[in-house]
Amino acid sequence: MADVIGTLWDAGLGHLSGKSPVLYFTLNAPNAKAGGLYTTEPVKVVPAADGSFTAPLASNTDMQDESWYTLRVRWVNSSDPKTYSESDYPDWQLEVPTTGGAFSNLFGRPPRNRRMVYVSLTPPEKPLKHTLWLKQDPTDPNNPLNTGELYEWRNV
Repeated sequence: MADVIGTLWDAGLGHLSGKSPVLYFTLNAPNAKAGGLYTTEPVKVVPAADGSFTAPLASNTDMQDESWYTLRVRWVNSSDPKTYSESDYPDWQLEVPTTGGAFSNLFGRPPRNRRMVYVSLTPPEKPLKHTLWLKQDPTDPNNPLNTGELYEWRNV
């Protein structure tokens, strides 16, 4: 298994505390590798209270057929706690190498929002043209390594 790590936030950088969020990673189609068969049964991941998560997924960059994971997120609805809200990301094609890695660095085909800003002290591993990177620690605004510099890839 390869660990995919990340943090789930709401739009205000909150952690959906008390809303029981769940992430579902689903392989696009059944596949095989090294004598094993992989189904499309979703892998359910519950983030920690601070929003951090580790998704133990089968690497798919070494599967026999082209494959990717899609993501669905579900949480308790704020306006009616008896119902759930859900976000589905069918266009996000997550490629997981045998080493795993950070969620935001594993898109084989990136989200359609090409103006997404990566906020990290390290640059994205596979930036596309016009990818933005803010050199900032997303968990510690007082980190002395924060530069606040915004970079854009123009010739990738």
